[in-house]
Amino acid sequence: MRWVRNWLYKKGNAKAMRIGIIGHFGGNEKFNDGQTVKTIAIYDALKRYGLEDVDRIDTYYIKKNPFIFVSQFLNGGLRDKKYIVLLSSNGRKVLFPVLSFMSRYMNKDVYHYGIGGRLAREVEEKPKWKKYVSSFKGNWMESIELADQLQKLGVKNAIYLPNFKKLRLMKETELRKEYDEPYKLCTFSRVMKEKGIEDAIDAVREINDEYQREVVSLDIYGPAEEAYMVHLNELLSQNATCRYCGVIPANESVEALKDYYALLFPTHWKHEGIPGTIIDALSAGVPVIARRWQYCDEMLKDGYTGLIYDFEQPEQLQTKIIYAINHKSDMMVMKKNCLKKAESYSEEHVIKQIIKEMGVE
Repeated sequence: MRWVRNWLYKKGNAKAMRIGIIGHFGGNEKFNDGQTVKTIAIYDALKRYGLEDVDRIDTYYIKKNPFIFVSQFLNGGLRDKKYIVLLSSNGRKVLFPVLSFMSRYMNKDVYHYGIGGRLAREVEEKPKWKKYVSSFKGNWMESIELADQLQKLGVKNAIYLPNFKKLRLMKETELRKEYDEPYKLCTFSRVMKEKGIEDAIDAVREINDEYQREVVSLDIYGPAEEAYMVHLNELLSQNATCRYCGVIPANESVEALKDYYALLFPTHWKHEGIPGTIIDALSAGVPVIARRWQYCDEMLKDGYTGLIYDFEQPEQLQTKIIYAINHKSDMMVMKKNCLKKAESYSEEHVIKQIIKEMGVE
């Protein structure tokens, strides 16, 4: 094995300052999930900020075509000195041991940009993972609480680095000032039961039934599995005030959302990370009515940028929607507050931190 290690080491130092991005680029397909959008956003941003020697190593091919992945990894990736790595839980299982080897024995700088909110639990449950992540140059967590949890577990290189999106931030003067019945609500995420889509449909139906008129309507955006779409279409056929509106390109989210009264985020996943859909809503000046997932309070403040309800009481969604339609003046103030909060998730703000952390200024 020594000759393999020596060959990899030489190949890895051929161009000392090349940067590799290891993450889900999606091959030749179009994906709209948070991991893919984030991976592409970092690659594009680094190129825009003048870093030309950036390689793409696409984890999409690990299952779809392992030969392509290995080829990218060997022919492109191993030339790189520094890596930014964005992996799902399954991706971490596969690549953490390899990346740790590269960090410890090949003089590679690995920066792990955490996806989702589960890493602390995974490190706690899998002792080897603490060794893996501790061997990296840095672990960038989108959540302050998650970074603190890892620090307490002994992962001393965990720091907070916000999620971000390259979006046009609405100006206060562009905000819609008048709303009336039916108040337009929306969801903007993957379309599945676990994202609370059916909770949103039920809440809208029950409110309209209670008032005996169309007080609120619901537009559902996002990608959906074919099997779930069959079920969703059945639900929508029974709820005339709810409709499916398809998938919006990531860079068009603000335009799509700007006229909505509120965005609903009734997730069933308590360990959600820092969802990009919340950044979309904030950037569009749209208050969020959200179930309090684990890291909710880092992104949203109840009564300031939205309305939050207890995770263990999902039925409160209906109550919060009714509160919103009865307190229009409060909602108008929240719209302005959303724009202020969105500034902390801007591309420029975060990419400058990334470049500084990597020492490639």
